[in-house]
Amino acid sequence: SRWQILWHVVFPLVRMGMLATGVFAFIYAMNEFAFAVVLTRVDVLTFTVKISHYFGNQTTSWAWIAGLAVLGSLPVFIAVLVMQRYLVRGISMGAIKG
Repeated sequence: SRWQILWHVVFPLVRMGMLATGVFAFIYAMNEFAFAVVLTRVDVLTFTVKISHYFGNQTTSWAWIAGLAVLGSLPVFIAVLVMQRYLVRGISMGAIKG
């Protein structure tokens, strides 16, 4: 049937592209600083905007900023670790000559 063709032929071909697009969209959404600063309310600020509040006029809390930066990078790091097998496979498939 058409659904079986879609599931067994088309989906395996586009799976790596969809995975890469999902990773890039996740990283972009996490790092979108300018949009979050200008267009969001105070109660729904993103993590990167919260980190920027630790930069003060008189003092800067570098220890808090460093700790929050590590915490903010953990989701991306974990996502890359989980999907590393697929990312390497996608990169190596693109490098095969033939």
